[in-house]
Amino acid sequence: MIQDLMQRIVDILGDTYYGDVRYESSQSTGIGKNKSEESISTGSSNGLCIRVISDNKWHYLGFDTLDKEKILEEVKRLVMRVGNKPSKLWMQDSWELDKEVPVKEKPDSIPVEERMQTIRQIFSQAMTDKRIVNANIGMGNARSETIFMNTEGSNLRQVLPFFKFVMSVTSKQGKKMENDYFVLAKQGGYELLRGINAEDELNKIVKNSIAMLDAKLIKGGRYDIIIDPEISGVVAHESFGHGLEADQVMRDRSYLASLNGKKIISDLVSMHDNGALPKERGSFLFDDEGIKTRDNTLVDKGVLKKFMHDRQSCMLMNSEPTGNARAQDFSRKVFVRMTNTYVSPGEWKFKELIEDTSSGYYLIKNLTGMEDPLGGNMQMVIHSAMQIKDGELSGLFKGVTISGKVLEFLNNVDAVTDDFDIRGGGCGKGKEDYISTGTGGPYMRVRNAVIG
Repeated sequence: MIQDLMQRIVDILGDTYYGDVRYESSQSTGIGKNKSEESISTGSSNGLCIRVISDNKWHYLGFDTLDKEKILEEVKRLVMRVGNKPSKLWMQDSWELDKEVPVKEKPDSIPVEERMQTIRQIFSQAMTDKRIVNANIGMGNARSETIFMNTEGSNLRQVLPFFKFVMSVTSKQGKKMENDYFVLAKQGGYELLRGINAEDELNKIVKNSIAMLDAKLIKGGRYDIIIDPEISGVVAHESFGHGLEADQVMRDRSYLASLNGKKIISDLVSMHDNGALPKERGSFLFDDEGIKTRDNTLVDKGVLKKFMHDRQSCMLMNSEPTGNARAQDFSRKVFVRMTNTYVSPGEWKFKELIEDTSSGYYLIKNLTGMEDPLGGNMQMVIHSAMQIKDGELSGLFKGVTISGKVLEFLNNVDAVTDDFDIRGGGCGKGKEDYISTGTGGPYMRVRNAVIG
C-alpha cells in the first residue's frame, strides 16, 4: 500500500530537521462539442513529492513511477547529503484526517454517450439562430486524492471531486463577430449540472452575443461604475491578492509590503481568502504542507490585516501559516498561492444601487486581468457594459477596460451589495504552476473610475 511506502520514507526523513512526503493521484474526463468536432478525453496521473528542509533551503525529490526500492534509496541519499541543519520553519502538533468530500451523483456513473447526447442537444439549441456561427459546449469532471505524511507525525488524506460545465457562443454579422459565455466550476458531481437551467443560461448568452453585434464603444474617461461579482472577484485576486502572497512580499515585489495594519482602502471593503469554503473550486481540507485550511481575513473594513503564508514565510515574517502552500502537482515546487479569494458582501440591494446611481456604467463579466504586485496598477478587459442614466439601465457597450491604481480604485468604493457569488477558475504563478481557485464577491459601486 502507498501508505506503507510513505511511512518508510518518513522514518528515513526523521534524521533531518523536517521532511514530508505527499502522494497525489487524479483521474479526469472531458467531453466537448463545437461546429468542427466532438471530443472525449481522459487523463490520469499519480506520483510522490518528497521534501526536506536544511539550513533554510528546501530540497525536493519527485517520482512518477512508484519503484519502491529506487525511491527509498534516493531518499537515503538525500538525507545523507543535506543532513540535519536547523531552519526557520513553523512546526505544529501532529494531526490526522481521512475524508472524502461526497457527491450526490458521480459523473462517471452516467454513460459517456448519455453525457455526450446532452452536449449535442445543447449545441443544437445554440445553433438554431443563424447569427450564431459556432458554439463550444463542454463538461468535465475530476477526482483528486492527496495523502500527506511528515516527520511531525501527521497522517492526512483527502479526496476532492470537481465538476465543470462551460458554454460559449460566437455570433457574426458581416465582418463583426462577438461572443458570450457561461461557466460553472465547483466542487461536486453531476448534480451541479442538474441544479441549473442550462437552457435558460444558454438563451441568455445567445441573446447577449447577438446583441453585442450592435454594441457601441465607450468614450474613455472617468465615470461612476458598478461592477458585477465576477469583476469584483478578479479585482480581489489579480489586482490585490497577488500582492499579499508572502513570497512576493519577501522578494520586495509587493506594493502592499509596508502597509500591514494600516487603513488602505474604503471601509466598506473587506476581503477574505478562504480555502475551507464548502463546495468551491479553490477549496480543500489541508494544503500541500499539511496545514489545515481556514478563513483568512486579508482586509477588514479597509484595514490590511494579513499576508498569505507557508510554513517558512510565516516564521521569517513573525506570523503563522494560513493554509496557502500549494503546488500544481507532485512534480512542482510548493509556493504561496491563493484559494478562494473574494470581497465580502455588504448591505445594498442591486436594484437599489442602480436606482441610486444618476449616471455611469454597469460593467458585466471579466475577460482578462493583469497582475502587478510590484507596481500596484490594474488593467482589466471587460466583456460588456450598460449605461446608467437617472437610475435606469440602457444600451449595450463593448471594448471596455478598467485601468489605474488598485488602491485608488478600491478607496473609491462607496456601496457594496448583499448579492454575492463565487466563480471557479484557475491561477498561474507567472506563466506556469496552474492551480484551481475561486474568485468572487458582491456588486460594488466605484466612483470616478478610469474606463475606456
